[in-house]
Amino acid sequence: MQRNILITGGAGFIGSHVVRRFVTKYPQYRIINLDVLTYAGNLENLRDVEHASNYTFVKADICDADAVAAAMKEHAIDGIIHLAAESHVDRSISDPMAFVKTNVIGTVTLLNVARESWKGAMEGKRFYHVSTDEVYGSLHDDSLFLETTAYDPQSPYSASKASSDHFVRPMAIPTSCPSC
Repeated sequence: MQRNILITGGAGFIGSHVVRRFVTKYPQYRIINLDVLTYAGNLENLRDVEHASNYTFVKADICDADAVAAAMKEHAIDGIIHLAAESHVDRSISDPMAFVKTNVIGTVTLLNVARESWKGAMEGKRFYHVSTDEVYGSLHDDSLFLETTAYDPQSPYSASKASSDHFVRPMAIPTSCPSC
């Protein structure tokens, strides 16, 4: 089955590994890498796949609903793997608004655009949001993080990622939605 997967932040450190893996392991999928190319994004990370027939790069900001909607429509996106984010705790302390904009507003923008783009045709659509263990804070003993561990963000970075997690859960795009 042909899938058209949008990977946000695909020129970043983790994103480029995900893009490369999908491009090479799933040649039947079309992989669209959407990245604004900030300090963390570097297309040099993807030189080995840039000419692959199933790979496309789109330079756009996840906060730009029109640009995201255009990419969704042009490439008939039916799945999103959302990796784009401001990162680095130290940067979040010096400029927390950049983290709110990208990590929270950008995530909600993606969710809204996906929901609108897929309205009436939710079957098989997927939105995967990638977070961070930083949302759980630090353990203070020898215990382990569990799925029941409470959120305890300790920086603007982890607070912005926790917030985006909390937006994804209630806005998650169901596989069937009678009213969508």
